[in-house]
Amino acid sequence: MTFFKKLLTLIYFVFPLLSFAMEDPWLILEKSAKASQQLNYEGVFHSQSSSESNSTHVIHANIDNKEYCLLKMLDGAPNEVFCSGDMVYVTSQDGLLIKKRKNQFLFPSVLPSDIKHLKKNYQLSFGEKKRVADRMAQHIELKAKDNLRFNYHIWIDDKNLLPLKLIVTNNKNQPIEQSTFTTIAFSEVIDKDIFEKNINLSKVYVSKNKFIENYVSNKFWNLKDLPSGFKEVDLISRRVNGLNLLDYQIIFSDGLAYVSLFIRPITRGTEPKEGTVAIGPTNISARYQDGYQIMSVGMVPPETVNTFSGAIEF
Repeated sequence: MTFFKKLLTLIYFVFPLLSFAMEDPWLILEKSAKASQQLNYEGVFHSQSSSESNSTHVIHANIDNKEYCLLKMLDGAPNEVFCSGDMVYVTSQDGLLIKKRKNQFLFPSVLPSDIKHLKKNYQLSFGEKKRVADRMAQHIELKAKDNLRFNYHIWIDDKNLLPLKLIVTNNKNQPIEQSTFTTIAFSEVIDKDIFEKNINLSKVYVSKNKFIENYVSNKFWNLKDLPSGFKEVDLISRRVNGLNLLDYQIIFSDGLAYVSLFIRPITRGTEPKEGTVAIGPTNISARYQDGYQIMSVGMVPPETVNTFSGAIEF
């Protein structure tokens, strides 16, 4: 190899890797989280787990410091998700559901704005670079420090730090869910009309499962022995299908993983559920206590959802 070729090899492969290595890796992760909120882009990503596989077309923009996104499912039943600030509009064959964005993230916005909490639960390391959607991307591994959560492998774009690929692996390092861009293009400006013309807010929409969502001020339960590293990030109640009963959803997160804990009164003719079941990458733990169905749901190991469902005391 000539000196010139060796120099080119250093410039294109070694020097970029050194630039990542010299910078605080946690700072890079924080910049990546901001990139997913601030960049204008359009592309198609493919998501796959053991239970399903689908492709999604996404358009994202930040206009006057306000986030907009439009996701259209390309496989199966026609579904669209439209985001405007903290509001989310989900259209399907059943109608339209309007709700507030509740902490959970949609690919590629998989990282929290504040990554400090992640340091307590995950170890961060750099892996090898690879091409994703015809762009060079740096592999970052977030390895769980315990068996209460899964591992996250993220490939971020070399130039603008947007997450281009995500693989979630279990404690045996087996992939359980992944999402990756197959095509993506970035733009300085995206027309705001692309987003606003999709939802006619003057029309009365009815969702198949109507509910009233409220924040909860009075709790009639206590939580004990929660899994380490998880914090409560939201608590809401719903009155479902006109019944004079409320069910409750408590949302917990460690910064990457989310677990929902549901508390619902058992009504006449309803059979209580007990046990643990897996649906694709999601584990569900159910038990019956004092007239309530308690259920925890999350993409975490079975032991973790079992601990959550057993943490309720009345």
